[in-house]
Amino acid sequence: MSEQDLIELGFERYNETDPKIGDWYYYSSYWNGIDLISNASDEWDSDGLYVEVFDTNIRFKGSGDLWQLKELIYNNLK
Repeated sequence: MSEQDLIELGFERYNETDPKIGDWYYYSSYWNGIDLISNASDEWDSDGLYVEVFDTNIRFKGSGDLWQLKELIYNNLK
């Protein structure tokens, strides 16, 4: 998964600064009640880029699964 994948999926970038570790950022999106958040950019070298459903143990490592999730959510709205 790449940053471009997240941008195309509608994620927004949030920049952070920490005096101890420096500048970093992450991506986040909200899909009809589901909060999605990427890991921090300073972790990408060791862990790769992934997205989690906030406050769960659900993790997406590929953009294809995220596209499917988005399609399922938006195709089944009341």
